[in-house]
Amino acid sequence: MSLDRIELVPSGANGAPMTDEQRRSLRAMMGRFATGVTVVAARHGPLLAGMTANAIASVSIDPPLLVASISRTSETHVAIVGSHSFAVSVLSATQQPLAECFAQTTTAAKLQRFCDAPWHEAETGSPILDGAIAFFDCRITASHAGGDHTIFIGEIVAAGYDDAGEPLLWYGSRYRSLAAEADR
Repeated sequence: MSLDRIELVPSGANGAPMTDEQRRSLRAMMGRFATGVTVVAARHGPLLAGMTANAIASVSIDPPLLVASISRTSETHVAIVGSHSFAVSVLSATQQPLAECFAQTTTAAKLQRFCDAPWHEAETGSPILDGAIAFFDCRITASHAGGDHTIFIGEIVAAGYDDAGEPLLWYGSRYRSLAAEADR
């Protein structure tokens, strides 16, 4: 088996920044890691914001901790920092249109209509999307700078799941589902 390989030049004093070609190649390689698709959302005052994210992972079961990596330029970041909380809705295979909407560049109209998604309030006040196959409502316990993102560690204060749905997946730069993959 032959794997494509790129040489990453460290940025900073000892090297040049990555080239556009290196960024594209690294993105393609990271796309070989299959992930679930979520919407991370928060509400701070009148600001209701959410974004499609797959940089979510369990940190600890006891205490229950979750990590979410959020772009510092997003409205969702602003809402999370302001509210000190966030909710993660794990999307079902039928919710791909919501994943696509929340993945769009944030606009005032998108923020006002929240992608026309029905939702309910979590314990922290964060929005949880109706129809999600699981949710995690988190209060921030720590945050760390990570490149152009902030890595938020949240203590899970409420959670739930539905056994009936199939997850929406992301692999190879496109949405997938277990049912579609099982048919192959």
